[in-house]
Amino acid sequence: MYIDTHCHLTFPEFDEDRTTVICNAKKAGVKEFLIPGASIGSSYKAVSFARSQKNGIFASVGCHPYETKNFPDVRQLEKIIEEKVVAIGECGLDYHAYKGFPAVGKKEEQKQLFYEQLRLALKHHLPVIIHCREAYEDIFDVLDSLPSIPRGVFHCFCGGPEDLKQVEKRGFYFGIDGNVTYSKQLALTVPLIPLSKLLLETDSPLLPPTPHRGKRNEPKYIPLIAKKIAELKGCDIKEVEEQTTRNAQALFQL
Repeated sequence: MYIDTHCHLTFPEFDEDRTTVICNAKKAGVKEFLIPGASIGSSYKAVSFARSQKNGIFASVGCHPYETKNFPDVRQLEKIIEEKVVAIGECGLDYHAYKGFPAVGKKEEQKQLFYEQLRLALKHHLPVIIHCREAYEDIFDVLDSLPSIPRGVFHCFCGGPEDLKQVEKRGFYFGIDGNVTYSKQLALTVPLIPLSKLLLETDSPLLPPTPHRGKRNEPKYIPLIAKKIAELKGCDIKEVEEQTTRNAQALFQL
């Protein structure tokens, strides 16, 4: 059994065939799904959808760093924490401005929003899903400013060897996505990460793996990510499947 620990199944890209997407994933061996919030609105949707499903679908509540432009109130997230909510996030820092997202939000505003969500995770004894892009040094500074560091995962880890050491030092897991099938950076770093610290993610509908680049990503592609990890680490894909599932169950208490 595989677990997709980061798939945005409530995004509009799945409005026409959400049930089919989930069924296809289950046929591919992906039996459980974690839907992360990226804003106040998407967090509500994730919790509502998880609540409507019988088994195997969970939610997290959080605000992506780009949400600083919308002045989100973290207290609204706290109101929807319930049994189906297994984490806080995705939250973090993103200093990469690009066409379509020129108003990323000032760094200090991002740090404050991130800090507030970390405090929420500590208060409710929940792990945190961290989004980090071109901001590892500041991420570590914010984490280290807390009275204690929550458990969690660096979603879509794409840092270098030194970032890897710092993440591991703080006890976090590493989320590995479809870009592992083509990223030269990940080809170098994934072999350095203990299998006991890896989680599988698709970030659907984003980051489709080879050979599906340019198309909508789906949870059914998790086995392609596992296969590439097995190749990079020189182990059997079954070992990747079983260990990453145990890791997800341990971190998110599934």
